[in-house]
Amino acid sequence: MSENISFILSGGKRVPVWFMRQAGRHMPKFREIVGKKWITDVVREPELAAEVAAEPVFSLGVDASIIFMDITTPFELLGFNFKFAEGKGPVYADKLDKLYNEQPEYSFDKWEPIREQIKLLKKMKLKVIGFEAGPFTLMTYFLNDDHRDRIKTKDFLKDKMQEKLSPLMQVLLQQAKFQFKSGSDGFQIFDSWAGSLSGEMLEAYIEVLKIMFDELKNYKKRLIYFCRNCNALLYKLVNINYDGYLSIDWNCDPKVIFNHFKGNVGLQGNLDPFYAYVGGDFMLNEAKKVLKSIPDYSKYVFNLGHGILPGTSVENLKLLTDYVKNWNI
Repeated sequence: MSENISFILSGGKRVPVWFMRQAGRHMPKFREIVGKKWITDVVREPELAAEVAAEPVFSLGVDASIIFMDITTPFELLGFNFKFAEGKGPVYADKLDKLYNEQPEYSFDKWEPIREQIKLLKKMKLKVIGFEAGPFTLMTYFLNDDHRDRIKTKDFLKDKMQEKLSPLMQVLLQQAKFQFKSGSDGFQIFDSWAGSLSGEMLEAYIEVLKIMFDELKNYKKRLIYFCRNCNALLYKLVNINYDGYLSIDWNCDPKVIFNHFKGNVGLQGNLDPFYAYVGGDFMLNEAKKVLKSIPDYSKYVFNLGHGILPGTSVENLKLLTDYVKNWNI
């Protein structure tokens, strides 16, 4: 499939739209099915997972279902032990040494529930966006680093970064290819915490990302890279000729980013989730500003600059979706 993700989602006739965390606790179906279950336990029941993933398409009118799982799920299915801490999220409960066995033998057939979920979503005639974490962000979970500046993670990676991230990176590459081959139409790499990097560490991490992007070059027009507070990192991606999609937060100017890449990237974003939370004309006026700032609609997907905030109403998201889908390109 050679088309870019924008065309795949909307046929090039209008601006496509989906929302990060669209299948979350703000959705009644999520609360009904998931409740207090651990997300990976739901993933092990593909019919339930697919039902939650599909709900936003039917309820909100968005253009894609997002695979229902957590960024730790692929590793949990391989036998890495995470526990859920209220108010904190996944907490790694094994020794880090488990990542660095000389010859780890991962049984990728344990990912079959993810494949089955994708197949069920495709059977419903839905577009599917898969995802995973970026290596730096995932390492923050393996190190249980909850400091806002990611001190523990940066201290661990301050030397031999590529070597230390390699085990994670290899599994992440396998997972991305697995989801594409299973039928995903697009794929987002969530690297929320990589914006904390600077200097030599940022330069080293760009080389890690280059390895990943090179390995996934056959899917590049369907690949979306997301990083929060990441202006410095985004500008560095020019040096490795990144030409997939960039999901940008509300601190980025779409025209500036697009021009910096000489028009060689696609864009996704970048409404502040706060406006979706508030709703009404306040939200729509800001959405209008975002849409008017887009330099090339043929390479654009509307989204929030980060995930849907808790307490955001379904009605607000419906209104926003309809507004975007009726935007005249």
